[in-house]
Amino acid sequence: MYVTLFMDVEDLVALEADDIAKTCSDILAEEGVQATMCVVGEKARLLKERGRTDVIQALKQHDIGFHSATHSVHPTISEYLADKDWEEGVSEAIHREKPGVQAILDAFNLMPSCFAGPGNTWGAQICGAMEHLGIHAFVYAHTRIPEGGIHRFNGLTAYPWGGGFNDGDYQDDAKAEANRESVKANLATQRDRGAFWQEVFLGHPTRILHEAFWDLANFERGKVTPKEAWVPAPRKSEVDLQRALKNFRAAIQTVKSVPGVEIRAIRDMNQLLAPLPHHNITPHEQTQVWSEIQGNLLAMSGWPIVPQDLDLSKIAAVTKERLFTLKRYDWRRLSV
Repeated sequence: MYVTLFMDVEDLVALEADDIAKTCSDILAEEGVQATMCVVGEKARLLKERGRTDVIQALKQHDIGFHSATHSVHPTISEYLADKDWEEGVSEAIHREKPGVQAILDAFNLMPSCFAGPGNTWGAQICGAMEHLGIHAFVYAHTRIPEGGIHRFNGLTAYPWGGGFNDGDYQDDAKAEANRESVKANLATQRDRGAFWQEVFLGHPTRILHEAFWDLANFERGKVTPKEAWVPAPRKSEVDLQRALKNFRAAIQTVKSVPGVEIRAIRDMNQLLAPLPHHNITPHEQTQVWSEIQGNLLAMSGWPIVPQDLDLSKIAAVTKERLFTLKRYDWRRLSV
């Protein structure tokens, strides 16, 4: 079974978040694994502007994904797509996300392997925009096929959200150990049922360093804070940070230790899947999966950055209209 490790590199506020991103990248490399590091476009621009070539090079030890242009800065993706139909939404998403893709190209000199939805905000039109911009996969996908797993939607390869580690618990030894056992058991279960691929989310470097997320104080529930007034999240004590990093390393080692698991970044997975045939799911199967997809979309309102009164019904409707693009890969042609 293939497993992809993910981290989201996104803190636009705290300068020290640059250093923790390097630390996490180096720990992963020391453990001999390559993760998919999903980087916000504005974060990439800031790293280059600050001359942090050391951080950029550390991240480049891994696969680089695109974690949207500005993440939580309003309007978020679900906000700017909330009233758009398919064509309007694709055009708007291209306009807003293109500078972020360019920032990744400028900083890392490569095209991101995937789009990774920031927080819990998405719209189907993102797929049309990413295809136009040259990104051919998306992760943390809200879409599904009946048997689960990797599929295609709107011409892109879709890697569904699959859980992982709670980065807010790394500094607590007991909780971190329990989390490792849970992830290990889940991987073994997925392997034994014949799963082809599984996500393991390792967390956010900034959340390993800080007591809270960087965006909550600045953008909660639609709050618009001027950039000059942004405040960083409170930093953990040095003791808690070192304990968190120890348990972060242990989390990586736990995934590596599961028999039958092969760690592959999304760029590698894309190459593996590229030659495989894929086939449309049936209209009946589209009906089967819609309730789960709709639930995933409507749950976006629970993301603490989203305005409480945001109407997500149009996003759901546009997604439903595009279910005919859902396809399954004939991945059994590969030997895992």
